Amino acid sequence: MNVPRVLTRIEQARRRLPANVRKLGWISLANDAASELAYPIVPLFLTVTLGAPVAIVGLIEGIAEAIATGVRLLSGWVSDRMGDRRKPWIIGGYGASTVARAMLAAAPGWGLVLAGRIVDRFGKGARSTPRDALIRDSTPAEQRGSSFGYHRAMDTAGAVLGPLLAVILLESGVALRGILWVACGLGVITLVVLRGVREAPGHDPTRTAEVVAEREALPPVFWATIVVWVLFSLGNSSDAFLVLRARDLGLGVVVVVLAYAVYNVIYCSLSWPFGALSDRVPRSLLLGGGLAVFALVYFGFAVTSRGWTVWPLFAVYGVYIAATEGVARAWVADTLPDRAAVGTAYGIFFLTTAAASLVASVVAGVLWTYVSPRAPFVVGAAAAVVALVFLVGFELGWQARARTVKLALIGAGVAVLAVAALAIAFEHHRLAEAFDTGESGAASAAYFRPCDPAPTARAQVAFPAAGSTYTHRSIEGPTTVVKGFRGGVVKEANAAYRSALAAAGYTILRSEIDPADSEVVFRNAKTSGQVAMAQECKSRVRLRITIRPA
Repeated sequence: MNVPRVLTRIEQARRRLPANVRKLGWISLANDAASELAYPIVPLFLTVTLGAPVAIVGLIEGIAEAIATGVRLLSGWVSDRMGDRRKPWIIGGYGASTVARAMLAAAPGWGLVLAGRIVDRFGKGARSTPRDALIRDSTPAEQRGSSFGYHRAMDTAGAVLGPLLAVILLESGVALRGILWVACGLGVITLVVLRGVREAPGHDPTRTAEVVAEREALPPVFWATIVVWVLFSLGNSSDAFLVLRARDLGLGVVVVVLAYAVYNVIYCSLSWPFGALSDRVPRSLLLGGGLAVFALVYFGFAVTSRGWTVWPLFAVYGVYIAATEGVARAWVADTLPDRAAVGTAYGIFFLTTAAASLVASVVAGVLWTYVSPRAPFVVGAAAAVVALVFLVGFELGWQARARTVKLALIGAGVAVLAVAALAIAFEHHRLAEAFDTGESGAASAAYFRPCDPAPTARAQVAFPAAGSTYTHRSIEGPTTVVKGFRGGVVKEANAAYRSALAAAGYTILRSEIDPADSEVVFRNAKTSGQVAMAQECKSRVRLRITIRPA
């Protein structure tokens, strides 16, 4: 392969793109370098540093996306009525995201993280619709796929740099909170680059009333595309659950971030080629292939029990996103007549799909907590298959009036929610068991969540076992930290350790037990320490023992 020649052809193809598209690409690269530096860190920051439960992660992501949903529609509609004026919304949106990153870094608890995510999604909602409308209005019809693909590639190039920088910072010993402050600083660069963006060619703010009066109604074919993508989005929960699933399979923080970076490398590498290809072949062909890949990846995340499988799954997940993200936006653009309200149309597209993703994220959090970490991925794979069936039917010539399409959209949403409710109801007997467990009678999700395979690592530890298996031993200054697990529930584990420690000559200084966690504090002449127990799943207790000189 003649590398210089290939690079020359790539540069020539880039220069053929509209100037606004190229500039917005660099802006997105800078912004996403900051965003994706923080994105894989935030779920871990919430659950590890701030101690928030996994269900809160789904709630925060869901509420944040709901805010972005409404703002996306508003920003598109208002920018249409301003005579297709998009730039003020783009500047304000990127500015809000920069402020939000400072809020995340300063958060003492998950409440301020929620506020920061809301501000960030507000900014994303404010800029996303006008930005995509500006790309569409600035690009000839024969280049739409290439333009949207290029923008997504540059956006994702930043998403590759961000996690790699996170790995460097983590390996350098920087705390999770410190990494979020670095992300805040990187976001400031975006505001500088924004000065080069211009309104679309032909924009005339003095024609505002005339432009609004000329708008054409959105056609039925536009609403049909909405049906397909909303059906898919009802199973497409936040990528935070992919990160948490990787962690759940035993990968360390650095390895999770690296696997996420692999996904972004694939996404970045293929977005522009897939976008350009969609200008030459039916876009629905690429979209259908992307949905099929998504279903396979989510099914893989559901059935795997091996940590190494996260690497190929994340890599193939990058193929799905590259084949759909930019191509879907060009697909929507193809359905709009020249005098359509482009901002409003993109606002509706983002509104409906983000609202469906809100449902998906909240349901995923509930399913993860109350059924199994595998359950959200089964639902996601099923939703992708249903959407693929609708896409094939649409391309085979199915036509529907806008009213019929809207009714189908509502019916599909109700059906998916009903299936999720039935899945939870199917596990209802586990809820009943949970309410019967624990001294206070309070339910804990861990008591009815099925257990994944137990860790296989073993560590030699000179400490009473009490029927436990120790998997890890480390030295932190004068303190020895031992980790492991034990079958059963915390109440039994508490009793076993009190008995074993007393038999080994230790004095029990304190013993506390709650429905889902417990601790035993002990001491003898030479050492003191604590056994912390937490219900990990229905029949397994997670252990963390600290031992230090008395």
